[in-house]
Amino acid sequence: MDTLMLTTGWLVWAIVAFFALRGLWRLLRPNAALDLSGRWIVVTGCDSGFGFGVVQRLIGRGAHVVAFCFTDEGAAQALAAGARLAPRLDLTDRQAVGAAAAEVRQACGDQLWGLVHNAGTVLPGFVEYQPLSFYERVMAVNFLAPVHLTQKLIPALKSARGRIVLVSSVDGIVSLPGNAPYDASKFAIEAYADALRAELSFWKVSVSVINPSTMRTPLAMTFFEGHRKAWEQMDRDDPDGPWKQAWPADWLDTYIAENTEALQRIAQDPRHAIDDIVHALGASRPDLRYLSGTLSKTLFLALWKMPERWSLAIKKGMIRPAPRLGRD
Repeated sequence: MDTLMLTTGWLVWAIVAFFALRGLWRLLRPNAALDLSGRWIVVTGCDSGFGFGVVQRLIGRGAHVVAFCFTDEGAAQALAAGARLAPRLDLTDRQAVGAAAAEVRQACGDQLWGLVHNAGTVLPGFVEYQPLSFYERVMAVNFLAPVHLTQKLIPALKSARGRIVLVSSVDGIVSLPGNAPYDASKFAIEAYADALRAELSFWKVSVSVINPSTMRTPLAMTFFEGHRKAWEQMDRDDPDGPWKQAWPADWLDTYIAENTEALQRIAQDPRHAIDDIVHALGASRPDLRYLSGTLSKTLFLALWKMPERWSLAIKKGMIRPAPRLGRD
């Protein structure tokens, strides 16, 4: 028994030493920045936020950027910044996406270095008043649209031994209350990325996932006010339903006001995520995953790794004020 315990102890220390040395080696070895001049890169969701910031950064490094935008104003802004192409389309329109992908492949001569899936939508709300149509819309934009566009551009990415960058979220590793449709779509994109990474590795195509915490983007800063849209839709669909006992209108007003104020305090500069996206495209050895932002590297990393009962208690505490409890 003593021999077994001694052997086990040495084995544990050997494993710890191995991972410590491995981490130090990865930290110290050079990871040169590649020259992106003349390389074609597609970025979705370029109207504002991360997308437009990435477009500007890549153009500054000489890349040929194709900026997929949702609005005419976004497309005009991207072209003015120096984008080579700026298709204006709804990414859930498969015919339009197919035509845009064909235009990209022709423009880049089937040599596409990068594809950044940044476009996304969020429709928050607690599950009891979350319309099913909201789940369908969020999944269509955040999951099915990237899958479709990737499939259309894989031949050009394989030819260039390029990069795919999927902007997920901390919600892709830790599901949070009040945002189930978005959480589900980001968990789905994480699973897709794992499969895609293994399959395309035969052609030396790398796949990186970005997990930002809350950043000061238009999408994030209107998050809690977005609850009202789900609540009002459920009020139209089921005005006298029992759901309203737990989540009445005055509760909703307080919830939005208190949490919006807290959101203003924790939101960080979008450059944290923009830096990581550009690194995934321009480093000689991109990381498989980037935890972007302070909360991503601290609170959400802890929630991801800790026992589930602990994380459940913390998540429950995030719902402030709590729902009204009464008879079912």
